[in-house]
Amino acid sequence: MLRDEDDVVRVLAPSEQRFVRHGTYTGRSVSVSGKLDPTVLKEAFAALQLAFPVVICRIVEDAAGSGYLLPPGNSRVEASVTEGDVAAVGLPGIPVDPAAQLAYLDAVMAGVDRWRVTLFAHHSIADAGHCVELLTRFWDFYTDIVGHELVSVVPQDYPQSLEWHAAQHGITASRVSGFEDMMRPLPPTEASAPVGDPAPGSIVRPRRARLDSAVTERIVGLGHHRGVSVNGLVTAALLRAYASETSDATSGPVSLNCLYPVDMRSRLDSRVAPAAGTNMGGLAVFAAEVDHSASVLELGQQISERLRDDLAEGIVQQSVLHFPDFFGAGRTQTLVEHVAVTNTGAVPAFRTPVGVALTDYEIVYLSAHPRPSTGASAAVTFLVYTFHGQLTVGLLGGGVDADRLLAAVGKELTALSEETMELAATGS
Repeated sequence: MLRDEDDVVRVLAPSEQRFVRHGTYTGRSVSVSGKLDPTVLKEAFAALQLAFPVVICRIVEDAAGSGYLLPPGNSRVEASVTEGDVAAVGLPGIPVDPAAQLAYLDAVMAGVDRWRVTLFAHHSIADAGHCVELLTRFWDFYTDIVGHELVSVVPQDYPQSLEWHAAQHGITASRVSGFEDMMRPLPPTEASAPVGDPAPGSIVRPRRARLDSAVTERIVGLGHHRGVSVNGLVTAALLRAYASETSDATSGPVSLNCLYPVDMRSRLDSRVAPAAGTNMGGLAVFAAEVDHSASVLELGQQISERLRDDLAEGIVQQSVLHFPDFFGAGRTQTLVEHVAVTNTGAVPAFRTPVGVALTDYEIVYLSAHPRPSTGASAAVTFLVYTFHGQLTVGLLGGGVDADRLLAAVGKELTALSEETMELAATGS
């Protein structure tokens, strides 16, 4: 809890407050082959902490549950290096506490040449783009230290919220939030925050469906050939998969609402560096009648056109200014059951020393102190990214139907890739 003697960097903005209640950390976990040096792992993480001081800041809450960003404390928590099962993704070997630190590094080794290295960053101060930048810089530091290169550490300024960046660009809230297709007034009985004691820390490792590089290349090629964004094509396939496995799609079109973040870094007038923003995702909405007798290409085109129009009209850019209506204790609206899709794009090639290779990459989530949720959650969340040229779809939610839903995802994406071969066969 916030104390009178605590120094405060700033109050967290609504886009950042969403992740305070559960102490949510977003994690990037990589499987590593080759020999790593435990001492250098700790040195590289220490360099990362110096380069990005926000990761050693702290978050505390006041009595009302509002989060505050506090400057670093008197000590830093170093990287954890332990022996264990590298096939698993577990809680770090040291306690995770937002009131102590906002990023943790957990390295687990099996023998001398098999490792799992996971970087956790509190979601209030790091989204996908920021987290990947932190992981990139970590491996840069590690590689330079191993190679006895000069390591230059220049502390970065604290990142700012999307609300702050929007104000800097003169973006103001309009009467249209962008969520009209799927918003409903919040019932009075749900207006107050649910009570309950924090539960022990927990980790979520999404199930995944992975395509090979050839299938991935065909999907990308299809998008280029037909002038449809890859995001639109993949989102269309995911909606079709969800519709087919959650209702009787044979009886006709299935009504679905889709919500997905759009990284604003490259869409503002002056580009925002990856580590200069915390959660830079404006939210886009697509309401669809998913008809399996219709073309997936047409659905993908509709998704792409809706996003293009909403960006051109500035709707996505100002969506964050409406977040208080939908998230947190003061919310007045709810988002009816929806499918969420987070597409973080291609994972960059990380620098590693000779003889060390990153063989797999996963997105995981850690809740340091989960409590009863506020606001509507997604029916399912799909996590989309490409690593080593292979398209991967992770799944959050789905319950007992998760495996069947992932199988449907693989089927839809494979069928989508086959559209390219059909076009080639017909000369289209």
